[in-house]
Amino acid sequence: MRMYDIIRHKRDGFALSDEEIAFFVQGFTDGSIPDYQASALLMAIFLRGMNPRETATLTDCMAKSGDQVDLSSIPG
Repeated sequence: MRMYDIIRHKRDGFALSDEEIAFFVQGFTDGSIPDYQASALLMAIFLRGMNPRETATLTDCMAKSGDQVDLSSIPG
């Protein structure tokens, strides 16, 4: 999978697959995707939008990309 193809896919108005979104988040967090490519994808997302599934997948991938705090012991 290439970042260029993911950017082009979104730029052309198609929905990103779960795999494309996961590739982007993983690559950006590990440093293998440069800032300018992330910026290009984010611009395409801003211009074309994301459907609810894409938004949920991006949110989930972002949440799982770092440390998570267990708040289950807090009442309420």
